Amino acid sequence: MGIKGKLAWALKIDKVSKPLFQAIYREMMNFLIQTSDTVDEVNRKLKDLGFKVGEHLLMDYAERIREHAAEFHEFGSTLQLAYKVNSGQDFTSAWVSDDRRTIKFSDDNCPICEGVEITDMPGLQYCNLISGVFQAVLDLRGFQGEAYQESCKALGDSTCTWTIHKID
Repeated sequence: MGIKGKLAWALKIDKVSKPLFQAIYREMMNFLIQTSDTVDEVNRKLKDLGFKVGEHLLMDYAERIREHAAEFHEFGSTLQLAYKVNSGQDFTSAWVSDDRRTIKFSDDNCPICEGVEITDMPGLQYCNLISGVFQAVLDLRGFQGEAYQESCKALGDSTCTWTIHKID
């Protein structure tokens, strides 16, 4: 992370306790699971919530930083910085396809699902809130694309992976 990201993390962004965030998130997930009929409905609701969170974060980011990705592939570095600023950690890896239409982010130490193990809900995307945040950024910046979660440590995968794909 560059000096700008370090300064943003140290000086410009309010912090919240990680255990508090995780406890609130887990209770939100319990509520979504109890009030939904299917795993797909939970995933959709979670992504919708993430979209609303993303709207707030993008507006806050725009006011504080005043820089935006101009091209789709530039979201790789923009979203890496946003993740670092808001979670306090970097993605384990970020990859942009050669055609610059797909970006994948992975986190082997996802702060959302750390310590969570789910064995009875195949297809659940526990960290799908992140997909919603990414979707909000894409939509609000005028890019046609789709964000989705590919893998999740809470469900036994080795890493949490999110993908954004540009659609023409």
